Amino acid sequence: MLRNYSMGFGVLMLLTSCQLGDTRLPEDQAHEPTSITKWTTKTELFVDFAPLVVGKATPFAVHLTDLETAQAVSRDAVITTLEGRDGQHLTVHSETPTSPGIYRPVLTPTEPGTYRLRFTRSHPDTQTVLDTIDAGEVVVVATEKDRVNPAEEPTGDGIAFLKEQQWQIGLATQAVATRELHPTLQLHAEVTPAAGGEVHITAPIIGRAVAVDKGVPTPGQRVEPGEPLALLLPLPTKSRAELVYAVQASQSELEAARHELARVQNLYADRIVPKRRLEQAQKNVAVLTARLSASRAELSLLDVNPTSAAALQTSRAKRFLLRAPMAGTVVTVNFTPGALIEAGHRLFTIMNLEHVWINGHVFEADIAKVRHVERVRFTAPALSSPLLLSPPDVRLVTLGSVLHPENRSVPLILAVNNAQGHLKIGMHGELGVPTGEVVQALAVPVSAVVYDRGVPLAFVQVGGETFTRRELELGVKQDDFVEVRAGLSAGERVVTRGTYRVHLASLSTTLPEHDHAH
Repeated sequence: MLRNYSMGFGVLMLLTSCQLGDTRLPEDQAHEPTSITKWTTKTELFVDFAPLVVGKATPFAVHLTDLETAQAVSRDAVITTLEGRDGQHLTVHSETPTSPGIYRPVLTPTEPGTYRLRFTRSHPDTQTVLDTIDAGEVVVVATEKDRVNPAEEPTGDGIAFLKEQQWQIGLATQAVATRELHPTLQLHAEVTPAAGGEVHITAPIIGRAVAVDKGVPTPGQRVEPGEPLALLLPLPTKSRAELVYAVQASQSELEAARHELARVQNLYADRIVPKRRLEQAQKNVAVLTARLSASRAELSLLDVNPTSAAALQTSRAKRFLLRAPMAGTVVTVNFTPGALIEAGHRLFTIMNLEHVWINGHVFEADIAKVRHVERVRFTAPALSSPLLLSPPDVRLVTLGSVLHPENRSVPLILAVNNAQGHLKIGMHGELGVPTGEVVQALAVPVSAVVYDRGVPLAFVQVGGETFTRRELELGVKQDDFVEVRAGLSAGERVVTRGTYRVHLASLSTTLPEHDHAH
């Protein structure tokens, strides 16, 4: 490998000497290119170019990133301008990039001096100016020998991450700035039914299940108070033979009682027996009539096909109608028409899903920080975005007064309006509760922080394709921002999207290969 490298270097030297007529390297290879990185509110500029010499055509490699989309500028026209202090102007137009995000204007200065370098983005059709990036002052020298190496951009740890890689993943940065933070407590929380918002419908007796006219309720079905849910037919307590005997015996006893009643009525009419005797005979007929009806009803249970309410319309069988005790949504169903049901068997569960509770746990040391719960933030893996809740959609139910003996915490219960159905019963997440304090501090988005063996890190962009790693000391957190007490300074730009990819690049010992000329 060393021999190949030596041969390649020798070929390069030979080609160079052939072009210049001597064995010396050209002077432009002895000077490092100038690299400039600037940001506006809309655009990031990263440009490479060789030192500027009068009469020498100097190509520029201009990289433009749209900060709103974190993508390469691919359609805009770009005007490159050198503006001298004495009014000299040199302007070059680039209508389209040579590749997305990269423009290659060529400038040939005519006068030496100090110039201000500007780049202007404009709409390709209307020529409307979209942004102007001031790259600062550059020097044009009269001859090659007057050139000096430019001041290098700071590189820090020198984590290389090329523009093409940044654009591919949509890497975004943001300036570190002072923000007004409202510290929040992060509590583990769970969504539960509100008190009185859950009911279980159980079978009161042993019986056979029968569907109502509307059919079997299904999970997700809305029910109203008093709405029929199911029928139960109680099982006979005797065999068929015993029930037939009971019916026949009751019939015989009733016939005899009726004859006795007729005889007593005649005797009473003739004033032979007292009225008390007549009343007793009437009572015996009524009791035996009821007993016969009950025996027939119990016998009829053996002859009815108990699969639907329609089968019971002409039946004299006893039945229990189960109704919804409250308005809500059926969430579980354990009911099969025709099946034998034991007493106490849970048939349906109904919940009020429009009004739920979020149960959090406040540790003992943080209880004094919970003052006014007026605005909270609930995040959970099942939610596509954090749920921000404020009155009247959220209300404090209670902050517990009894500490849990094991984890030394008290419950914090919030009643939440869940009409949109975002919260699901049993959902676990993080509940952010403001403490009421206000802190002015340097802050970065939470997405700018990664952890390496428990140490919080951020990556600062010190050049267009160069980043440096910083260890942080973090403070209070509010929603998507966290306080930085040490490790960053105001104005520095930290990576806020693609942070972990830069972290992986910082662990690599292989430098990426450029696929564009700088």
